[in-house]
Amino acid sequence: MADTHSHAALAAIVGIAADAIIALDDDFRIVRFNKGAEQTFGWTESEMLGQPLDRLLPMAARAMHRGHVRAFAEGGSESRRMADRREIAGIRRNGDQFPAEASIARVTIDGERTFMVTLRDVSERRRNEERQKLLATAGWVLAASLDVESTMATIAELPVPLLGDWSLLVLLTADGQVRRAAASHTDPRRHDVSSGLVSRTAEPLDADLAATSSGRVAHEAEAQRISDVTSWLSANFRDSVTRERAASLGASAVLIVPLRAGGRAIGALHLVRIRPGASHSIEDVHVADQFAGLAALALENARLYQESRRAVRERDDMLAIVSHDLRNPVNAIVMLTGAVLGREPGDERPLMEREDVEAIRGAARQADGLIQDLQDVSRISNSRLRVERRPVLLSELVKESADMFEPVMEDAVLRFVRRIDENLPLVQADRHRLAQVMSNLLGNAVRFTPHGGEIVLTAERHDDSVRVGVRDTGPGVPAEDVPRLFERHWQAPRLLRAGSGLGLFIAKGIVEAHGGEIGIDSELGKGSEFWFTVPL
Repeated sequence: MADTHSHAALAAIVGIAADAIIALDDDFRIVRFNKGAEQTFGWTESEMLGQPLDRLLPMAARAMHRGHVRAFAEGGSESRRMADRREIAGIRRNGDQFPAEASIARVTIDGERTFMVTLRDVSERRRNEERQKLLATAGWVLAASLDVESTMATIAELPVPLLGDWSLLVLLTADGQVRRAAASHTDPRRHDVSSGLVSRTAEPLDADLAATSSGRVAHEAEAQRISDVTSWLSANFRDSVTRERAASLGASAVLIVPLRAGGRAIGALHLVRIRPGASHSIEDVHVADQFAGLAALALENARLYQESRRAVRERDDMLAIVSHDLRNPVNAIVMLTGAVLGREPGDERPLMEREDVEAIRGAARQADGLIQDLQDVSRISNSRLRVERRPVLLSELVKESADMFEPVMEDAVLRFVRRIDENLPLVQADRHRLAQVMSNLLGNAVRFTPHGGEIVLTAERHDDSVRVGVRDTGPGVPAEDVPRLFERHWQAPRLLRAGSGLGLFIAKGIVEAHGGEIGIDSELGKGSEFWFTVPL
């Protein structure tokens, strides 16, 4: 009776145990498969009774484990840990492998030798260890580089495959646009496909995208789990070619984690699972949030470092500009005044001819103009450029600028054509500042248009603004140089050095301070048109 009671108690304990407990007969076939084993492996006890233990092991590990079990059966020890000092692998009904810890014991029940295998699934424990390892690794890996491009690539690579089978880093620009900055895939063979998702240009974050999970998460503080993959693809890959490329990588669930630095949104990291039915656990979300914090900090540090280097370069550029461009007028002043100071006593000639005085005055004005430009650059860079708006008839202002440059055009043997709408409405503008823009654009056109060429000045109403254009028949600007034309100190390398390189930067600052736009339409070898608009 006592034995019956003991067997019943043992059976009850085995039945309710959370671990997988599997009883094997002398032929290593399963004679007991508890609830813990059913939950671990996905098979029912009735399906596994009489089956060999090998069925629960990956094919590659079966022969080795069979040898271990036989060696234990023939040995003198009553129990031992299976695969001592390392994990074993189990295989579930759906084919998934998982890490496990197992031990085996030899017992005699009703006079028959029985082997009891106790197995524990340690998948979650291993995942937690890997999550902590990811965060620890991310801390020093992301801090190791201050290069923005390298940091972006690392952010995309590190969480794969732990938090996603592939990833996509999306960054927000200051003007509310988005750029796909980096991508990574767990399969090296898909590297070219994932790299094809990266975009070097930004796209507007329009109302449709802002309403989607991607646009929302980029501006929120919490991660979002996305199961509607079709909508996610449509929202984030609006051109069909890129969308098809992303779809070919596979996606069953997406975790979008915001990146925030200094209290502002800078982007989002998309972590994509590809296996059917796969999802992101709460633990995945917590770790992804922590990783995103480290990633955002690394990106911000890299950006600030890049900006500091740019500031140093700009300072050096400014010193070079000042030293070079001030040298000519200063040398002229020194030479002319030196001639006066070097006169012999008793020399009765006039101290200085009128043209010499005019030359000194011109040199001083040239130096003062450069100083004014440098001051304007500083104000624009610090958003402190002031424009004093008053009602201005732009047609008159454009005519005055044209009249001023008429003699210059004649001296340069250029045909000057004016097409100015006489009925332009008034605009609220700073007359002096807009004249400064006109002078810069007309001066550049004269400088780069060869003798015998043509310059066309236009002023017309364009939607809700007035558009002024200066078209020339000069060499034109290569397409790759156009985006940098309005940067300070930058000059197209194919053009001869002319001036400080500040004029277009200042013109852009003035036009934008009026709420207008400035741009260029150019065709290499056929000329360019610089234009700007002033809102009505």
